[in-house]
Order: sequence, then structure tokens, then C-alpha cells
Amino acid sequence: MVTSIFLHFRTTLPTLLLLAGLAACTKPERPLPAGPGLTPEHAAAKVEHVPKVSEEQRTSALTAEQKQLVVARIGDKVITLGDMEARLDAEPPVVKSQFTSAQKRKDYLAKLVQFEVLAAEAQRQGLDKDPEVLEAMRQAMVRKFLMDTGKDEIELKAVSEPDIAAYYQANPGVFHRPEQVELSHILVADKETAEKLRKEIDKASEGNSAKLVQTWNEYVGRYSQDKTTIQLLGALGRVSLEPLPGASPDEVARLQAIGRPIVEAALKTETFSLAPVVQSPEGWHVLLVTSKLPAVNKTLDQARESIRARIVKRERDLRREQLVAELKARNPVEINDAALKLLPPPKPPAGKGAAPAEAATPTTAPAGPAAGKVAP
Repeated sequence: MVTSIFLHFRTTLPTLLLLAGLAACTKPERPLPAGPGLTPEHAAAKVEHVPKVSEEQRTSALTAEQKQLVVARIGDKVITLGDMEARLDAEPPVVKSQFTSAQKRKDYLAKLVQFEVLAAEAQRQGLDKDPEVLEAMRQAMVRKFLMDTGKDEIELKAVSEPDIAAYYQANPGVFHRPEQVELSHILVADKETAEKLRKEIDKASEGNSAKLVQTWNEYVGRYSQDKTTIQLLGALGRVSLEPLPGASPDEVARLQAIGRPIVEAALKTETFSLAPVVQSPEGWHVLLVTSKLPAVNKTLDQARESIRARIVKRERDLRREQLVAELKARNPVEINDAALKLLPPPKPPAGKGAAPAEAATPTTAPAGPAAGKVAP
């Protein structure tokens, strides 16, 4: 709340509560698959040449004189008609639709006045110098800077049809893939031992995913005879009956080493459940399914809009990286890796059904035949 009060000059302000999470607004973006669709000319284009949102969306219905009309005074602070229009225009469409009547717009002004009163008092108490407030202001400033440089305003329609088609052809594994499952295993010599371990693990879990994972991790270290995967808590990685389009020879060999019977049993098993024991040339396997991905088979027409969004995001990210590189050249950066290694990992939030940090089952295995081999 302290952070919220000071940031009125960069916030649209439907309510004060909407500002409370501003300090934690950044989130790492998930990387997208590589592919064509961005020419060298596009990548080398200057920032000011990036297509921007149409200026028609920013035109005002007020004259310059009308914008200067004062609609409210709060001490030395004034709110003009232009301020009101700008704030309302920045609201999402669903919010703006609630202020079509004169009375509703008057109510909106009352909220602005309420905010200014609170902001003035917070500033009087020195909260404008609070470290949390200053950090939130810096984050808002960075977002505004990136918007002003055009990084986050690339139009979707700027992506051409040839670019979309090229991306679709270059990333078959994104738009066409069989059903996949992540699983781990414990390898033993005989069926009797496998059935015994499966029964014990299932009983100890008591139907709880966290207990299942914790028990599984203990049993892998004690009983599994697969020395290749034992350090990965038995993880075999993501598998499917058929290789993904464009899979490397190493990936194909990995799936072949795991074997079709194991994959078939895993595909029939619910997430965070134990599959029936399975035999392979190496022995008997107790299987734990940790996640599933449904099959995907999209035509170009079905994937067009998602591809358009991916290419726009990629171009925006590339231009942002270009800008950061230019700024780093002006502001040399030094990283102390030795000191960074001393930072402990953050503790995960404790929640109902959440697995303990030390009991987290690996859900991916390193690429290559060794990761998929199920026997020492």
C-alpha cells in the first residue's frame, strides 16, 4: 500500500488496491522456439523505426483550452479535465464502459481526489523516500522507458504472411507432436521386488502427491539398479511413442533405449501416480508419472495468430536486447560470480499438497542417449 500511494503519476488508478502488487510486477518471460520470420534488415533496424500503435487511439475529444480546465483542487495540486481524460483513456475497455454517465465520471473524479489526498499525506510522512517505494518507481520508470522507445508497441499486423509460414515450417515440433509424458523409474531385477516396492511406495504416500514424491526419492536411492538415472532420482525425462518432428538422432536413440512398453504404460497412468510394473530386457521397472502433455496437431490456419504473437514477442525481445547491449557499452557491467555462488536458493512457499524442496522429482533429463538408458 505504501508503494501504491506514491506511484499515482504512472498508474491509471481504478482503485488503490490495484497498485499494491506493483513492486513485484516483473516476471521472467518463457523463451520461445527459434525460427525464421525476422530478416537481418529487421533485426538491424533502429528503435525509432519499430512499428508503433496507431496514433488514432491517442487522439483527444477536447480542445487545448478544455484540457487546461481545473476540475478539482487538493491543496497545491490540481486535476485538470485533460488529466481526467488521460486517466480514463488509459483504463481497460471494460472499465471505461462503466463511466459513460456524468454521475459515474463524477464518482471517478472523487476516487482521484481520494487518491491525491492519501498520496499527499504519504509524501508528508516521508514515504516518497522509502526504499520499497523508490524501487517500485524505478520499475515503473523502466516499463515506461521501454514503451516510449517502441519496444512494447509492435503491431501484430506488421508480421507478414510469408514470415508466419516460414515460422510454421521451421518449427514442426511446436505445432505437431504426439502425446508426451514425464516419468521416473526404479529398476530392479525381478517382478516380485518391483511389485513389493510399488506397493510400499503407494501405501506410504497415503494418496498425497508430496508424500509420494518424497517416498519415491528415498526408494530410488536405496533400490534402483540404474546407475545412469539414480542421480536424477530416476528421471527418464519426457517421452512419447514416436519422436517429435525434427528430433535429433540422440533423442531418437534415447526413446528407443527406454522402450515402447514403458512409454505405453506411462501414457495410461494419471499424473503423480504409479503405473503397473513393466518388464524390459534390463529388468523390471516401477514407474512414476509426473506430468503429461496432450498431443498437438495444428494447421497453419489454426496456428496463424499464435505464430504472429510469437514473432512479435521475439522481435520485441531482440530489440530490447539490442538496446540493453548499447546501454551496457555506455555503462560497463561487472559480475562477481564468486559472490553470487554464496547466495542460497529461495525457499519455496509452503502450501497444501506442495512437495518439499528436497523431494522435488526431476521432470527433465539431459538430452542424449545416456539420459534415456534404463540399465547400467
